Amino acid sequence: MTEITFIGEKITEGANSFLAQEYLYLGIFSAAFAILLGCTVDLQEMGRDVAPTNFPYTAVSFIAGCATSILAGYIGMTIAVYTNSRTTFGCCESVDVGFNTAFKGGQVLGFVLVGLALLVLEIVVIVIKASWFDV
Repeated sequence: MTEITFIGEKITEGANSFLAQEYLYLGIFSAAFAILLGCTVDLQEMGRDVAPTNFPYTAVSFIAGCATSILAGYIGMTIAVYTNSRTTFGCCESVDVGFNTAFKGGQVLGFVLVGLALLVLEIVVIVIKASWFDV
């Protein structure tokens, strides 16, 4: 096992440990804030006399956003750690190879995260439109 591979595995372990702790606290906060949103905004909307809603749209949309954020963070950290080891190895060969590796890793990361965000946003809009409006 090369030194770069060993260090890369240790960085991956550290990143996964960090994400586990971060997602624990993020999950607790997200659940608490979703309950707060449900008890304030959604409860008020569901109790209106004129055109009440029949579902806690705000709280559910918030949870969907939190889940998307968690997934984006995991994907982002995985791609970044994966790319960092390869960039280091590429820089041993030449700076151009290392730069191209880092640049391509950043492109993949950006496109995946933006695509994921747009996909989830579109799904939320379609679901709310289909359930709220008489289409």
